[in-house]
This record gives sequence, C-alpha cells and structure tokens, in this order.
Amino acid sequence: MHNPLRYRAHIDGLRAIAVLGVVLFHFGASWLPGGFIGVDVFFVISGFLIAKSLYADVDAGSFSVLGFYERRMRRIAPAFFVVTAATSLAAFLIFFPNQLMTYGRSLIWAVLAFGNVYFYQRTDYFGPSAEETPLLHYWSLGVEEQFYFLFPGLILLIERFAPRARAKLVLGLLVVSLLACEIIRPFNPAAAFYLLPFRAFELLIGAGLALPGVRFTENPRAGGAAMAAGLALILAGMVFITEHAPFPGVLALMPCLGAALAIWGGERTHSLPARLLGWRPLVFFGAISYSLYLVHWPIVVFARHLLPELPAPAFLIGGVAASTLLGWLSWHFVEQPVRQNRRLFGRGLVYGGTAAGAALLIAFGTAASDTRGFPGRLDPEIQRVLAFTRYPFREVVRDGTCFINGNRPKDQPAPECLPDTHPSLVLWGSSHVAQFIGALEPIAKARGYAVGQMTAAACPPLVQSSFAAMCDRLNRFAFDWLLEHRPSIVVIGGDTLVSPEQFRQLDADLARLHAAGIRVILLGPVPHYRRPAPEILAERMYRHAPSRLADDDLTEGTGRADRLMAAHFAGNPNVEFVSLLGLCPERNCPMMIDGTPLQFDPTHFTREGVAYFGDKLAALIFANAPSPAPAP
Repeated sequence: MHNPLRYRAHIDGLRAIAVLGVVLFHFGASWLPGGFIGVDVFFVISGFLIAKSLYADVDAGSFSVLGFYERRMRRIAPAFFVVTAATSLAAFLIFFPNQLMTYGRSLIWAVLAFGNVYFYQRTDYFGPSAEETPLLHYWSLGVEEQFYFLFPGLILLIERFAPRARAKLVLGLLVVSLLACEIIRPFNPAAAFYLLPFRAFELLIGAGLALPGVRFTENPRAGGAAMAAGLALILAGMVFITEHAPFPGVLALMPCLGAALAIWGGERTHSLPARLLGWRPLVFFGAISYSLYLVHWPIVVFARHLLPELPAPAFLIGGVAASTLLGWLSWHFVEQPVRQNRRLFGRGLVYGGTAAGAALLIAFGTAASDTRGFPGRLDPEIQRVLAFTRYPFREVVRDGTCFINGNRPKDQPAPECLPDTHPSLVLWGSSHVAQFIGALEPIAKARGYAVGQMTAAACPPLVQSSFAAMCDRLNRFAFDWLLEHRPSIVVIGGDTLVSPEQFRQLDADLARLHAAGIRVILLGPVPHYRRPAPEILAERMYRHAPSRLADDDLTEGTGRADRLMAAHFAGNPNVEFVSLLGLCPERNCPMMIDGTPLQFDPTHFTREGVAYFGDKLAALIFANAPSPAPAP
C-alpha cells in the first residue's frame, strides 16, 4: 500500500518561484539573467518528494514497481502528450521542411525520455539554434525520467544487501556526480549541462534531504531563517548568475542548496517565509508549474517565428500571459482529471494511454524525419531555396583542421594552417572570419602570400575575454604566435563587438600587433539576419514578395555594432577598419544572387556569399599591399 505524502504549500510556492524564473528568462526578462536556474530548483524539489515517498514505501515493505511508475505516468504523461501533440500540429503548420524534419527527430527522442541526450548530440555550432527547437526544454524531463528509471532499483538493491548503507549510497553518488560535473564542464560544457551523470547531484540533494535520518527543525525562528536564506540564495542566483557563468557544477549549489534550505526550514514550521510561500498566487503558479513549463517554450519559439518584430515588452507580457492561460487549461482539464479520478482513469488506461500516445507521437516524428519534413507542402522552387539551410559549411571554414569546433578537443590549429614563409596573411577569430578563407587564400597566393588560419567556433579575437575556455586557449596561442612570427597581414573581427571593455582590449592588442610591424585589418560585423536567410527568402517567395535584399530583416544590433566599431576605430592608426555592410550597395546587402542564397543561416555564408563579400574584401586588402620581390 502506497503511503501518499501530505500536501506542502511552501513547496508549491517554491515551484512557483522556480517556474516563473524560467518563464520570465525565456521571454526576455533581461533583469533576471539567471532565471534558468529555476530548473535546478525543480530538480531538488523532485528529488526530495519522490525519494521521500520511495523511502517510506520501501521501509514499510509496500513498494510496488508498477505502482511507482503508474504515479509517475499520472503526473507526467497526460499533459506531456497533449502539449506535445499540440506543439507537433503547430510545427507541421508553421515550420518549413528542414525545421520540421529536425523537430521530428527531437520528438522521437523526447518521447523516449532521452531528449537531453539528443540535444547534447545536437549541441553543434553549425546546428539549429535554440529558437528553432520547440522541445528543447524537454531535456530536463529526460534527466528526471532517467533518474527515476535508475534510482528505485538502486534503493531496492541497497535495501536488500546493505540496508544501513542507504545514506552512504545517496551522499556518495551526490559527491561523485558533483565532482564529475565540475571536472568535465570546462572541457565539455554540453555534457555537463545535459547529461544525467553530471546533473544527478541536484536530484540527489533532494533525495539526501529526504533520508529518514534527517531531522527537520520545529523552531519557527530557525525554520524561518533557513527559508529566508534559501530564498535569498535562489533569488540572488537568478539576478547574478548569467549564461556565461561556469554553470552547472559548484555554482549550481547556489540554487540547489537554496531550495534545500527552503524545503528544510518549512517542513515542520509555520514561519513568515513559509506563509509567504503559501500565498495563494504563488500556490496557483506552483500548482500549474509543470503544465506552465511544458507550454511556455513552444510559445517562445513559434512567437519569434511568426512575430519577429514584436516589441520586447509585448513579447514578455503577452508571452507570460499566454503561457499562464494555456498552462492553467492543461492543468485543469488534463492533469487534474487523470490524477484525481482513478475510477475513470484506472491503471490499465494509464499504461495503455501512455503507450498509445507515445506510439502516435513517435509515428509522426518518424514520418517527419523520413520524409524530410513533408516537403510536398511547398512549391519546388521554395524547397530548393530552403535546402540551403543544410549547406555543408564545415568545408567552407575547414572545420577540424584550421577551424576548431567546441566538440573537438583541440586548442590550436593544425601545423599546416600556419604559414612558414613571408609575406603572409593570417585569419584570426571566429567563423565569421574563417569563412573568408575560400576567397582570400587564392587571391593572396596569386600575389605570393602564404596564408594561415587560426579560428574557432564563437571565439572573437580577444586575448582576455569571458568566452569559453577553448577561446581563451586559442586566442592566447594565436596572439603569441603572431607576435613571434610577425605575418605581413592579419585579418580579424567579423563579430558584433560593442562593449567598451571589448574596445579597450582590442585597442591594447592592436597596438602591440602594430608595433610588431603587422598590418591589421579589422572587419565589422557580417550581415546578421533575424532568421536563416533561406527561410526569409522562402517566406518572401511564398508571399510573392519580389525583394531579395536584406531590407528590414537585418537585426538592429548588426547596424548598431557596425556604426560603433567604425566610429571607434576609424581614427586608430594601428588598424584598418572595413565595414562589411559597407561593401553592399547603399548598405542593403543582397541575400540571393542568380537564385543562390548568399547565407545559409543568420550569419554564415555559402560559397557564393564568400565570393561576393570576399572578393570585395580582397580588393581592399591588396589595393595598396606591396608585391613580394621576385625570386632571384
């Protein structure tokens, strides 16, 4: 006989803070840059509640595997299948074939509770962006479900063979998982973020708090102080932790220990913080938190797709309101009936419905993947243009040799990427610079220049920066190499560098390069579109709009960064600034020439785009460059 847990209003309040942090963050609340840590709070809550129930049933000798998973299905499956089916319908109606194909593949993995593994595998600099992935938030469900596939079995095994070692098992696994996360994060941050072994410590903090030997205070002052400290940790994390922080790992202890303190302090006391967490509006959001979490991210993705010019305040307010309404509808009409009406929704129906729902969604995902997104829905010419979103860009940047992707454990380019003769020209920076190699190399070699390339994914050429550790290692190597070998020309930039700190850093670096006798070409930002250029073009073709120019589809940040960089570096004697936008007639860049898109995503060029911009860039670079002396 299962021992149900008593209701805890303060935990619903804690759920509300967690889910609102995530939702506000995803809808663009810049004042809450760490809202994403709400997921970590959820992990602790889930670990506590599920483990407490599990321990009670095991200790009473009443644990049932079928009963345990029935409860999990009642909690998770109904809203999951309804929201996912609605998301799939929206994806079918809204997405272009390449997007729907990718969606179908993610759907299969998500239904099988391995969405986190899929998204880890797709963590690719050249892969689809988060805003094209409506099921991305299901990674956390994958972590939880994998944990609950394994954790009951471990508890049953330890109960049978070493019943006194339960606490040691839980705490030992917690420490091992935390250490593993901290060790792997600098080298493989995607694994640390998405995969269970490196996230399990968060659930195990909750499971450790639920151990029968843990004593909870009954002193209202001590409980209130613990809850206040816990809430302060969570809220401080949401305000001060950012996407660029070394997270998860030790820093994740901030929200996790905060959640643990809040749970511990409110378990047996009725302090002021406990009453605040039991405030009716918070309890409301806590009650609908699961459905709210499910519905909010698809709304983010589809709203940005359909309403790209929606003002930020309207996006934030409207998105939160729409998510709350749909979350409540899912909770009231889907979650609650299945959880509460066990006569109508018996065990057989729960298991059968889960299996049927999974089969139908997997069938749709398989069809979307195998047909490559049902392309027959669109005109053949539109399909042809959209096919450029699958462009083989790795070859353009020489990925794996002269271009370092984050998934490859290299810190510096291969030896053949570095010139060993003079005169020479070297490209240093991110993919926005690397993509010009195809245009600059043949022209430079024709003039007698050796050509080199030191580039990496998302790594602007800043020696001291807050970017990934991979960038720091590459940039230090590149800068030292340049000062030692003194190539004739180095081409850098191509990124939207706008902060005063970035400008100060560049000024210092440029001065040292110039003093070493190196001619430095600094590129302004590449054209950065609101969406992949082929999608914009396909949509215009679908609407019979004639223009193939950028028009209003460049991001505002592109032009602003170009103007700021031009103003700052125009009078700098250590560098020659080249505005890439200025290479276009009237600064309105073409997106397609002779039926071929010049870019395959928002910022990267096809070979035709490389030729269009690269030939103009080469003409500027070599207009006054001295020709090498003829060989004797």
